[in-house]
Amino acid sequence: LDMVAEGNLDQDIDVKTYRETRDISEAVMQTIRKLKNLDQSRQEFVSNVSHELKTPLTSIRVLADSLMGMESAPAELYQEFMQDISAEIDREGKIIDDLLTLVKSSPDLNIAQTSINGLLEQILKRLTPIAKRRNIEITYESKREVSADVDEVKLSLALSNLVENAIKYNREEGKVWVTLDADHKFFYVKVEDNGVGIPKEFQERVFERFYRVDKARSRETGGTGLGLAITKNIILLHQGAIRLKSEEGKGATFTVRIPLNYIP
Repeated sequence: LDMVAEGNLDQDIDVKTYRETRDISEAVMQTIRKLKNLDQSRQEFVSNVSHELKTPLTSIRVLADSLMGMESAPAELYQEFMQDISAEIDREGKIIDDLLTLVKSSPDLNIAQTSINGLLEQILKRLTPIAKRRNIEITYESKREVSADVDEVKLSLALSNLVENAIKYNREEGKVWVTLDADHKFFYVKVEDNGVGIPKEFQERVFERFYRVDKARSRETGGTGLGLAITKNIILLHQGAIRLKSEEGKGATFTVRIPLNYIP
């Protein structure tokens, strides 16, 4: 116990002389395992933040060094390199913005009675032009009028991330279905697509910060690996839940459930 108290979480505690001490021993070991997992998660997060922030900077450095090494390159090439540098700076800014969003996502919610129908309509109006560029059809079905106690700004961000992902990780001329329903306690938002899907072995980890199923494709579409982590955090702040159902190559379905009446 003294070694654990000093910070050695790899030390086993085994006191099984009596049933009471055995139960205490098992309870303490469970707590230690949770602390170890939390510590490992924090270390991975710091490592991932470092990697994600360094990647655009490395690209900028390579591009800048290439520019400086050119003695008589055509203006078009300079312009192309500067555009690439600008894109990497934008990516760095987006990562920092998403990190700040995660840090600022506190239990303080600006709760107000909000039309969920209107909120979804605004989200889809904003994202439809992005879908049209890839010939992706969005279908919205509202099964009833829904009004709920939510933080409109935060919830809009959470649901936007789901719909935007359904567009980004879809195939050309794919489809996205958004459905709103409710019962006497909860409202439900379902975002379904017929895109690339998520393999079963990765589904439990997609809500982790910086976790990507396909790293190359995520960077290609401009993803930071933080969108689903932000979404889940916001939904949990609303006392809600999110569920994923997916099959590789056949699309993904995210279902959000949130209470109609917020109880802090």
